[in-house]
Amino acid sequence: RTLVGWNIEIMFMFSILGIVYYHSLNEDRTAKILGIPDMWFWAIGYSAFSVFIEVFLNIGGHLVWEYPFWGRSFGGVWLIFLIGYFHFFCATIFVITRKTTKAKLITIGIIYLIPILMNILGLGIFKWNY
Repeated sequence: RTLVGWNIEIMFMFSILGIVYYHSLNEDRTAKILGIPDMWFWAIGYSAFSVFIEVFLNIGGHLVWEYPFWGRSFGGVWLIFLIGYFHFFCATIFVITRKTTKAKLITIGIIYLIPILMNILGLGIFKWNY
């Protein structure tokens, strides 16, 4: 279900890009591209690509940013890069680099538990509507 602030671009970007990112990685975890570790190179590259897509959609009027600090300025583009996309890849790298399957499952469980608890607090306890 698409909600305010959660559009088709974001749904496809985060549902498909994680799979594309994972399959872009070299099986050799010590591999480097342009002197940067493989995982971080692709994280930076795909984050930059995602920002480019957002800016392109915003220029065309297909994606509207509500907040004045989240825009096509130098500072706004960096916020979109760091807060909008790069932390997604950092979390992915954190999960991928866990040594055991148990550690990976615990990490993923914690990642999913946080928004569940936030929704319980917001909707159930504080009675916020969104």
